[in-house]
Amino acid sequence: MTRNGRPAPEQDRLTKAPIYAAAGVPEYWIVDIPGQQVEIHCDPDRAARRYRTVATAGRAERVTLTAFPDTTIAVDDLLPHPPSRIRASGS
Repeated sequence: MTRNGRPAPEQDRLTKAPIYAAAGVPEYWIVDIPGQQVEIHCDPDRAARRYRTVATAGRAERVTLTAFPDTTIAVDDLLPHPPSRIRASGS
């Protein structure tokens, strides 16, 4: 399933996350544009091919990098700007 020519978040969860967990990638993020959130997958269980911890963060929240705990990133900076609502004159 794709949206705007890009893989849907479901593909990232079901296909990529197990591969990255098995490889021991310590942290994996999925920027879910349709859902307007970021999923943070941490603490890989290599044998089970899954991440033990999964959290989500939405607009107006900040996410801390596991490898650099003093660094945070605003979720708003990872998502496209929402379309502005233009009001027609006279309304």
